[in-house]
Amino acid sequence: MDRTKIKVFAEDEVVISEGQRNTEMYKIVSGQAAIYFDYGKENEYLVGVLTDGRCFGEIGLLTGKPSLFSVVAVSSLMLLGIDADDFEGFIAEEPKNAADIMRNLAGTVVTMGANVNLLKDEMLQAFSDKADDKRMEQINRSILRYKVSGMQGSPYFSKLT
Repeated sequence: MDRTKIKVFAEDEVVISEGQRNTEMYKIVSGQAAIYFDYGKENEYLVGVLTDGRCFGEIGLLTGKPSLFSVVAVSSLMLLGIDADDFEGFIAEEPKNAADIMRNLAGTVVTMGANVNLLKDEMLQAFSDKADDKRMEQINRSILRYKVSGMQGSPYFSKLT
């Protein structure tokens, strides 16, 4: 098993493209990487910036699903690439890697939850001038129900019990 696949990306180079399948996850050796929704589009949204030691791409590696976001080098970026065949060995060699991956996954879930709440608040505000209190409560319940049922049906989350 060769888990020492070092890759270097120049500033502004795209590492992972939203909507594309990626077969590797990455651990940042040096540099910074920005995470975006709708990168390069009019409604581009910066989710956050990752630095040394942080991992990304694990959701795609673990699920085989297309990436939820784009990752772009903020500066010269040196990454350790880990593919599916090397993933278990990567964790077994240094259990701290498993903790890093779990922290990143937890951060992704928290960020997505916060974004859903922001969207909910924006939608409620947009409807507030046009709907009565009963309708606003129905909208709020629908959004919250969607949030929970969406997580249950998602390939990224286990069924809630």
